[in-house]
Amino acid sequence: MAATIRDLSRRGDEPNALGVLSAMAALVDTELATWISAANSQNLGQLLSLLTNSAGAPGFLGWTIKARLAALSGGSPVELMSQWVLNTTTAAVTAQVGLAAGHAPAGGLGNHGLLSGGRGTTNTAGTVTLPMPIGAATAWSLKPGQEFFAFSFSQHSFTNRQALALLIAKDVTTGDWHLSNTDMAAVINTVAWSRNLPQLLLSGSFRQEWFSSGPPFVLSRPAQWIPITPGVGYVVPLPPVQWWDPVVLPEDLAIYNRTFSNLGYFKAADGSEWLQLGPARLAVRVVNPT
Repeated sequence: MAATIRDLSRRGDEPNALGVLSAMAALVDTELATWISAANSQNLGQLLSLLTNSAGAPGFLGWTIKARLAALSGGSPVELMSQWVLNTTTAAVTAQVGLAAGHAPAGGLGNHGLLSGGRGTTNTAGTVTLPMPIGAATAWSLKPGQEFFAFSFSQHSFTNRQALALLIAKDVTTGDWHLSNTDMAAVINTVAWSRNLPQLLLSGSFRQEWFSSGPPFVLSRPAQWIPITPGVGYVVPLPPVQWWDPVVLPEDLAIYNRTFSNLGYFKAADGSEWLQLGPARLAVRVVNPT
């Protein structure tokens, strides 16, 4: 069974640009809360929390999400956090991931608070002026062990001004949640937890077999993140080599090396059909192979 996808696109001829974005964000609020409730019922040992949504933070659009894992660190459950917030006054987009311990509830961004540490950016690419047709979609799955929720949108048909604002997904290797987003300039921020080190894993890119946007066009499955690891200093004696398991995304997600604008649609060689989500080259399966 392929993922469930909902089109949230807007034509751009409405009289109020901010109203268009707010209405779209409200739909995401509802769908995300519904999905989190269902996902938590299937994963009682590790729970997701929607700390703040667009409705709960006047002057801001976005989501602050916490994942409490079954994995332990220092005897306590590991807690990861993702934050994607648009300031509707300044148009600055803050995209951040990291440990929940880095979250200051009164640190800024209205009721979202401010997440520091980990990996993230703040930029002013979130234009909120007309005319602004928006291509947007949510995609999700509740297949046990393959759960994920994604929301992406594009304000233009170019490769900039688009974001994968939300990605919550099972790490198929460990069964733990990991969190990801991109800002409007396509910078990827991903946080996961390695059980066999154990330590925090951060990433800014996908593993790809072929990077060119020209032929050959390659659909990479399973999709995997390239982790960013701490620097290694030269010491004597040399420390033991440490390995980590790859962070693998659910089966309905893949990487396509062809650069599209958001919602580019294509058919793979096996007959499956895919929809590209945001600027990260992430694709979601729409139709299974026949």
